[in-house]
Amino acid sequence: MKINRIFLAMMAAGLLVGCSNDDSPVNGGVNGEVKTSYVSVNVKGTAATRAAADGGYAEGSVDEQKVTSAHFFFFKADGSPYVVNAESMEAGDVAGTNYLIRTGLNDTGNNLDNVETITNAVLTIKNNEGDIPASMTAVLNWNYADAVSLSLNELRAKLVAEANMSGANGFIMSNSVYRKGSAAMYSTPITAANIASSEADATAAGVAVEVYVERVAAKASLNLSTGLSNKFDTGVANPADPTTNVHAVINGWALNTTMSHSNLIKTIDPALANNFISALIPWNDEAGYRSYWGESVALGTYGSTTVTLAKSFSWNSLDNALGATEYCAENTTTVVGNNTKALVAVNFVDESDAPVQIAKIYGHNFTIDGLRNYIANAVKENFYYEEAGVKKTFEPSHIDFATVGTSGKDSYTVEYNLTSAAAALTWHKTTDGGATFTAATSADVEAALDAIENAMIWNGKGYYIVDIEHLADGVNGVVRNHSYVISVDGVSGLGTPVYDGNLVVDEPTVTEDSESFIAAKINVATWKVSNQNVVLQ
Repeated sequence: MKINRIFLAMMAAGLLVGCSNDDSPVNGGVNGEVKTSYVSVNVKGTAATRAAADGGYAEGSVDEQKVTSAHFFFFKADGSPYVVNAESMEAGDVAGTNYLIRTGLNDTGNNLDNVETITNAVLTIKNNEGDIPASMTAVLNWNYADAVSLSLNELRAKLVAEANMSGANGFIMSNSVYRKGSAAMYSTPITAANIASSEADATAAGVAVEVYVERVAAKASLNLSTGLSNKFDTGVANPADPTTNVHAVINGWALNTTMSHSNLIKTIDPALANNFISALIPWNDEAGYRSYWGESVALGTYGSTTVTLAKSFSWNSLDNALGATEYCAENTTTVVGNNTKALVAVNFVDESDAPVQIAKIYGHNFTIDGLRNYIANAVKENFYYEEAGVKKTFEPSHIDFATVGTSGKDSYTVEYNLTSAAAALTWHKTTDGGATFTAATSADVEAALDAIENAMIWNGKGYYIVDIEHLADGVNGVVRNHSYVISVDGVSGLGTPVYDGNLVVDEPTVTEDSESFIAAKINVATWKVSNQNVVLQ
């Protein structure tokens, strides 16, 4: 983001509500002459040059860059609120609080220039000489309507719902957090050198307070690697024509296992070793006023807010087009399985693009008809049905399939039931090859079907799971203000079966005997890009 200047003539110490004595101490300051002070604030994005080992940086879209409102919170050295009162209040300002609001800042401008309409927001605020705020934190495009001061810790405790991280007013942004020395910098320091006695002095070079901000959201996109077409050889023989292979065509994708909320202000652990993610890419960038890792919100209840993971999905819900963008909250949990993923939905076709169905049981692949024949052969020696007084052997057409359940192995395997027509037939059982019979029920037949191993059926559909890696192999996570660009290089195997595209699955699951994967490269940029090339499996 290019430099975007806000001329904020602010009071270095606010007046207490109802206090008319200009010599009164304010915010714990000294008794001194009340005067008007000015501070110029430059709001900057966190783009900078990075090593070629990662994905570099990417400019945001107009919508991703626009700023329609800005909250500026001021704090004492201990992080408690530093009350500021504007000499001329503007819409949204609340007397006796430690924040100021400026709105009407929307400008669709060019690339990163659209924040520049803030440049003429000028405040003139009175302060006690010698009493200045210690720091300031900026939050952009945030709807805060409680009209009460917030300490730095209270501001840091605020959560943003994933659904509210972006909207018509723009993407919520907040101070870029990084480690300086051994301390986490959650607000921007203000010194006496930043305080000027005139607007002209405040806008002079070197006087401005520079505030770096970053979006609360992370984003991801998925596309094909350069030069590839959307039809991948899975390497699996087509059971209908074993001389050819099954092909996968990407139908859509979506993020999964996403956090419901994010911290408004990034939380970091300053004790982390700088190379804990990668020897090539330090997680902290003090010179760039930013960091490349953060701690996501722990699952649980915070007051009236419950933080959860969104894992459930249906194959039909994986409907992002190739190249589309999806946004999500920060998620850097180390709990296995709780990391954010991309799910890639595919259709299986043959070489002529006709749909292909594959069934697998006891390690062997069949067509759907082949599976029905296999199951029928397993029970036909023991069960006969009666038609017009004649006993007839069990038929493959009597078998119906149903997904077993919605979680784990049950979500991708099918059980065998009698069709409704078959269940209404008169059944007989034999144990001697049809020499003698005893009466049987449809429940007896279904009990025999239940004893057969459940099969996996790719009913022309399947999905692959891509664990999103952050900047380095093996470290899963999505971090705010990063863009994860997933490029599909290839497909190996059939992924996880889908029999019913409408079935809502509790969480994505890799099959127990899976030998398949998706080859992909993830590029991470700032939007910090994280490139990941993957082979779907």
